[in-house]
Amino acid sequence: MDTTDVLKPIAKIGGTVRLLGIGLLILGALSVWAPQASGMTVSVIIGVLLILGGIMRTAFAWMSPGWGSMFLRAAVGILTVIAGGYMIMQPEAGSQVLAMVLVFYLFADGITSLIIAVKLPPAAGGAWVMFGAVASLIIGILLWRQWPASGELAVGVLIGIKLILDGATLIGVGSVAKAVAD
Repeated sequence: MDTTDVLKPIAKIGGTVRLLGIGLLILGALSVWAPQASGMTVSVIIGVLLILGGIMRTAFAWMSPGWGSMFLRAAVGILTVIAGGYMIMQPEAGSQVLAMVLVFYLFADGITSLIIAVKLPPAAGGAWVMFGAVASLIIGILLWRQWPASGELAVGVLIGIKLILDGATLIGVGSVAKAVAD
């Protein structure tokens, strides 16, 4: 498989892919610039989502009494609401949990990106994807080694770095794809 074949699906949107990369770079820079705020914001947003999800789970439990144990499903929904409330009330503790979840995400992202990078020719953006994969794994290891001290500050900084690297990857792949289209 040559470079042109790999890039054909995105060749027409190479410029758009580059713009998405620039957007990710900007978001990453903002996250690194204000890591504590971005880390706490992530905790609060997840808390709100948990509360909404818990309300919906509890409502489903009451609306479908013939579908298994209504009380058990309602208890899980209520527990989800409580977990969301805790994330909102204690964003620092929530950030510590998020830091560990982020470690697993970064490892999974790094491994899957490595698999993709091995299949892509370097000229088709494979080198950029490989760079992003290795960066994800390194950031995941750094975060894991600092846990639990790595609360919202680490979450904000590392998410920012990851967004910057993903943005650089998209800019690189988009540039190569645009060159193929031209």
